[in-house]
Amino acid sequence: MSFIVVGAAGVAVAATLGGMYMGGKGAQTQAEADRLKGLAGGVKEEQLGLLGDVRGQAITGAIGQANLGYDAAQSQFAGGQRDVSMGTQMGMRNIKAGGNIAMAQSGLATSGTIEQKTKTQTGDLMAKYKSDMTKLFETKELAGRQKDLAIGTSKEKADLAYRSGEMSAEEAYQNTLTGIESQPTGFLEGMFS
Repeated sequence: MSFIVVGAAGVAVAATLGGMYMGGKGAQTQAEADRLKGLAGGVKEEQLGLLGDVRGQAITGAIGQANLGYDAAQSQFAGGQRDVSMGTQMGMRNIKAGGNIAMAQSGLATSGTIEQKTKTQTGDLMAKYKSDMTKLFETKELAGRQKDLAIGTSKEKADLAYRSGEMSAEEAYQNTLTGIESQPTGFLEGMFS
């Protein structure tokens, strides 16, 4: 896109130069040359402004996209955390209820064995809770790193595209200036060129 605008501006300046060259008996005034240089500079600045806008839009879009993915991961994390907590609470209630029922049915002679079994089940449940929560936190952390990477990569690509367009605009500007400066600026220069 940037190459088209710069190219179109270069063609317009070249057409003006050609018209001045042919219509001015081979010469342009210094004022005309200065005016054309100013127009070429204006085209370059406008092109750089457009490139900056495109760069900004690309970065903004990438940030928005990355944030959407991260927001989805945050939502999944919150849901997973709630599910793990609720499952652990239900498991604790079941262990306690099962222990109470077993104690009531067996009597005091076996209550130590039942308490040990309850402690073992509770330990296993808490280990599962810790494992599940660790997985959730790691998944959330990974989503954050992916978001940062996506934003960084998009910024780098947008910066590279901007620099490439900037170099093209500068090249077109310099070519235009060379064309303007190669034209004779006085009647006598025009006669002898």
